[in-house]
Amino acid sequence: MSWYSQHGPDQDIVISTRVRLARNIVGFPFPHLLNEEQSEKLINMINDSVNTIDPNSFHLIRFNNISEIDKLAFTERHIISPQLLKNCSEKALIINSDEDLSIVISDEDHMRIQGICAGFEPDKCFDKTKKLAVALEGILNIAYDQEFGYLTACPTNVGTGLRISALLHVPGLYRLDQLKYLIDSIRRSGYTVRGYFGEGSSEKGQMIQISNQITLGQSDTTLIEKFKSMLQMFIEKERKARKIWYQERTIQLEDKIYRSEAILKNALLISYDETFEHLSNLRLGKSLELEDFPDYPEILTLSYLVGVGSIQKLEGEKLNGAQRDEVRAKLIKNTLINKNK
Repeated sequence: MSWYSQHGPDQDIVISTRVRLARNIVGFPFPHLLNEEQSEKLINMINDSVNTIDPNSFHLIRFNNISEIDKLAFTERHIISPQLLKNCSEKALIINSDEDLSIVISDEDHMRIQGICAGFEPDKCFDKTKKLAVALEGILNIAYDQEFGYLTACPTNVGTGLRISALLHVPGLYRLDQLKYLIDSIRRSGYTVRGYFGEGSSEKGQMIQISNQITLGQSDTTLIEKFKSMLQMFIEKERKARKIWYQERTIQLEDKIYRSEAILKNALLISYDETFEHLSNLRLGKSLELEDFPDYPEILTLSYLVGVGSIQKLEGEKLNGAQRDEVRAKLIKNTLINKNK
């Protein structure tokens, strides 16, 4: 069962938690300096190591061998970054069937070991990611320095190599104009805030990503505990903002939410961006406990099916913009109407 079809803690605010560990292998240049022969050797070495650890759960995907639609669909599910799409040659992905544990090979580092969980699960997410990283360290000669820690292509990742992030839905803070102040505050504390698709992307559906910037000089445990404390503050402030918004503008807010539901159930054509805005309102309706709204996993699963790449992958063919808008509208309508039967 895919991770995004599951429930998680604080799912009204935190859509997902992700842990990424950057690791490099001694004897190979960093990915931007690898030649074709070295890249092939590196991919095979990492894949063989994963198969030694767990021969049944993972499979290898070479980006040279899949379509642009498949690559885009992986991006829309937050498995790979949009930046990787700019140059996929000699890069690969090792991923399990639930898509909650994966390794991107030769992106910025030789390995980006990634775990993802529904809701706010930093400890669980870290544990399963670290377990795979430690198992690989038992087989591969990982670049590590006693003074500096894990050596990485980017200096900001040197140390633990740990990047922990959360994808948040924050319409209340947007509505009350409190988000900019909070973002400025946490940035001064060593965190970064990005858009829905991470670095270089914009906000989508009142969703943002927050992650740590500091990896050097602190332990994994310290970084995670600080992140948990910061995120809990964010969660509490968003819940308070929603409560104030609902108390002060009950009819207007309910009207906004129910209009979105009506559009999603009746539209004949709908764009990806418009879909996201309306699904954001459905999430808000669920959190306010309005009747007969889809559950969080259902909304998230639907959002992962309606992207430009994902909707074409689902149809099994290339579609132009108008065709995508029509297929997307039908999929959403059928999903929401069948849910209420």
